[in-house]
Amino acid sequence: MSDIEALFLITGGLFFLLLFRHIRLKKQIRSLTEQVNELSEKRTEKMLDISLIDQDLEQLAGTLNRYNERQRQAVASALGHEEYLKESIANISHDLRTPLTVILGHMQLLKKENLEDGQAQRVEIVLGKAERMKELLENFYDLSVLDAEQIVLHMETFNLSNLLINLITENAPALETKNLSPQVDLPDYSIYINSDKGTVERMIQNLLTNAIRYSSGIIRITLFQKENGKVVFRIENSVHNFSELNPNRLFERFYTGDKSRHNGGTGLGLNIVKILTDKLGGTVYADLKADILSITLEL
Repeated sequence: MSDIEALFLITGGLFFLLLFRHIRLKKQIRSLTEQVNELSEKRTEKMLDISLIDQDLEQLAGTLNRYNERQRQAVASALGHEEYLKESIANISHDLRTPLTVILGHMQLLKKENLEDGQAQRVEIVLGKAERMKELLENFYDLSVLDAEQIVLHMETFNLSNLLINLITENAPALETKNLSPQVDLPDYSIYINSDKGTVERMIQNLLTNAIRYSSGIIRITLFQKENGKVVFRIENSVHNFSELNPNRLFERFYTGDKSRHNGGTGLGLNIVKILTDKLGGTVYADLKADILSITLEL
C-alpha cells in the first residue's frame, strides 16, 4: 500500500469517525432540548441526562439540573409560604369575628337608647363601619377557605323562592338607606333546587350586596326555571360611570371597575360568587347594556 493510499485511508477513517461523533452529538443535543422542554412545560420531574459524549455539554446539563433544583426549592418554599399565609388569614379573620360581633351587639343596643341627635349620628356611623368590617372579614375568611379547598358541600333540596324572598327582606334596611325599591319578578309557583343551601345563600347575598352598593337608582331581580331544568337568578342594576366598567373582568379578584367603586368594595364579593358557582357546577356571567349591569347565575 502506497503512502498516498494509507493517508487517504486514515483521512477517510477520521472523517467517518468525526461524522459519527457529530451525528451522536446532534442527537444528544436534540434529546437535551426535548428534556428541557418537558421540564419547562411540567410534563416531567426528571433531571436531565448528563451521560453525554461531550464534556462541555455534560457541564451545561449539570448546570441546568442545579438551576432546576433551585427553582423547585423556590417553588416549594413559595407554596409553603402561600399556604401559611392563607391559613393565617383564615385564623385572623375567624378570631376577629367574635369581638366584632360583640361590638356590633352593643352598638345596636346603644342605638336604641335615648340619644341626642349628635350622639345618635355618631353611633350610626360607627355601626355602619363595623358592619362593613364584618363583611370584609367574612369575604377574606371565605376566600382563604376556598383557596385552601376546605369547603365541603352538603347537597339538599330546598325552596329557592323562599330563600330569595327572605334575603330581600333581610336587605330591606340597606335598600331603604339608598332609597332603592327593587322590582322583583318571581313565578307564581315555588322553585326548588338541589344544591348546597348555605353556598347558594352566600352567592345570592353577595350579588344583592353588590347591586345595592353600586346601584344608581334601579334594581331588578328575576328568578325563573328553564325547560331543561336549570334555575336562573338574574339581578340588574343601573350604574354610574358605566363606560369605565368591564363586565368581562367583573369576577376577577380585586377588580373594582371605576375609581368610585373603591369607596365601597374590595373586588372579592363577585370573585367568591364565581368560585362557588364553579364548585356547584353552575355558570355566572355579566352583561352591560347602556347603564344597566346584569349578572346572571345559572344552577
